[in-house]
Amino acid sequence: MNPREIVQRYYEAWAGHAGDMTGVALAEDFTFRGPVASFDSADGFRAMAKQAGAAVREFTVRRQFSDGDVVCSIIDWRMGPVAELMTAAELLTVRDGEIVSGELIYDPRALLRAGDLVDLVERGYDAAVRLLARVESFEAPSPCAGWTVRQVANHLVGGLVLLTRIAEGETVPQHEFNAQATADTDNLGDDPAAALRTVADRSLAALRAPGTLDRTFPFMGGTELPGVALANICLLESVVHGWDIARGAGLGFEVDEDLVAATREFAQVTVTDESRSAGRFGPAVAAPPDASAFASLLGHLGRSAG
Repeated sequence: MNPREIVQRYYEAWAGHAGDMTGVALAEDFTFRGPVASFDSADGFRAMAKQAGAAVREFTVRRQFSDGDVVCSIIDWRMGPVAELMTAAELLTVRDGEIVSGELIYDPRALLRAGDLVDLVERGYDAAVRLLARVESFEAPSPCAGWTVRQVANHLVGGLVLLTRIAEGETVPQHEFNAQATADTDNLGDDPAAALRTVADRSLAALRAPGTLDRTFPFMGGTELPGVALANICLLESVVHGWDIARGAGLGFEVDEDLVAATREFAQVTVTDESRSAGRFGPAVAAPPDASAFASLLGHLGRSAG
C-alpha cells in the first residue's frame, strides 16, 4: 500500500471506530507530538486514542496532500461538550508500510476550555476551600496510599503554589516537583482553608493576567506547556484531590457537572499509560456501565468511587 492508503486506516479509526487503532499500522517506536500531549511509543498512543476517541462526536478529513512518505491532512472535528468545530493539520510519516511519526498542529484553547476555563478553576478552588473548612480528621488515612488527609491537603496546596509560580513566569526547578516532599511539608498552617484560599486567589490572578492562557511555559524539566493546559492541571488537582480529602475525612464532595466534564475531557487526553508508568497516576479502575461521569473520571485516574 502507498502512504495515503496506510494513513486512511488511521483516520478510519478516528472517524468510525472511536479511536480504536486495532489494525492500524503504527511502528512500535511510533512518536507523536501535539500541543497537549506527546508519546514515544505506539502502545501509549493507542491507549490515549481509545480514551479520547470515545469523546469524538464528529470527525472529517477535509483535504489531504502527500509528499513522498509524508501525508498532510486538514481535519475538522468536535469533541465532548465543546460546541465549536475545531480544525487541525496533521503530518504523518510512513516508512516500510508503517506510520512512524505524527505531528498534530492546532489551537488547543477550544478543546481545553469547556466554558470559561478560569471560572471553572475558580469554582473548583471554591469547592475545595469549603471542603477543607469542614474537615475535622486530618490525620485519617486517605485513598492516596500511605498519605493522611493532611498530607493530601499539603500536596494540593504545595502543588498549586508550584503551578502558580509557573503561571507568574518563574522557571521552577524540576526537583521541586516532588509529590512526597509537598505532602510532607506543612503548607496548611493553623487554618488549612485559609491557606488554600490564599494560593487559590494568587493562582486565579496569575491565570487571569493578560496573555497567560495564550503563552507556553517551561514545565517539568524543559517541556513546554500551554497556559490553557496549566489552568486545566490546576482544575484537575482541586477536583481530584478534593475528592481524596473528602473520602479520607468521611465527607461528601459535590462538584457540578461542568467541572466534571471539563476535568474528564482533559484527563482523557493527558492521563495515559505513560503518565501512569511514571508514577503520577495509578492503574485505571473500571467503572460500571451506569457509573456517573465523576465516578468514570475517578476510575480513569486510578480511584474507585465505590
